[in-house]
Amino acid sequence: MIPTSKEGGLDQPFWFGAPVVPDDHADLPQASTLYLGAEGDICGVTLGGTEVTLKNHPIGYVLGVYVRVKETGTTAGNIVALW
Repeated sequence: MIPTSKEGGLDQPFWFGAPVVPDDHADLPQASTLYLGAEGDICGVTLGGTEVTLKNHPIGYVLGVYVRVKETGTTAGNIVALW
């Protein structure tokens, strides 16, 4: 069944996307799954508030749901938030 609502949710398809500028202090406007356009490490804060650093992720990797992408510790590039 094709969804007809753009309200979104963690169990819904991606309706929107936006580039991410890593920031140590500011949350993303929307909790988001992350797409990596350039390989590297990503340091982020999960929905539960846990800070995690994921090492050596390849281009095209899609990560779980994050509320913040930190500048410190993030070497991956061309990050896109999808929600």
